[in-house]
Amino acid sequence: MEENYEDIDMKILKDIIKSTLISILVSTFIFVIVGLIFDQVGGGTFALDNYRFTKMVAACVVTGLGFGVPTFLYNMENIPMPLASVIHLGVGFTVYFFAASRVGWIPKQAGTVASVCTIVGVIVVGLIIWACFLKYNKNLSDRMNKALEAK
Repeated sequence: MEENYEDIDMKILKDIIKSTLISILVSTFIFVIVGLIFDQVGGGTFALDNYRFTKMVAACVVTGLGFGVPTFLYNMENIPMPLASVIHLGVGFTVYFFAASRVGWIPKQAGTVASVCTIVGVIVVGLIIWACFLKYNKNLSDRMNKALEAK
């Protein structure tokens, strides 16, 4: 049975919303874990004044949007997977680093080494998360293909 364009558009929209919500949740989860680590390492002196907590939560949402919205590229048949991945991660990291620079997630005051280590760490964590989702979706696709072949 042939799907009409409205059904396809609705599916893509649902996928974008789902991916964006997952990205926002992952971003927020990482923010909470990093906050706990800073609080423990700092001996309970980790403080956020001047609405910094609110700004950081907003940055988590913006970061989630930056990584979640571009996932629609993977549903477009005319865009090869490697190109979709480069665009997706390029947009996501650009949005993240813009938000991070606005809310102080890159410790410029701690020096160049700390800033570079933070940037490299964020890229590594981002790539690990991306690889995990890639593996999950590949496994899901393989299971679905096997189920279709069995019919």
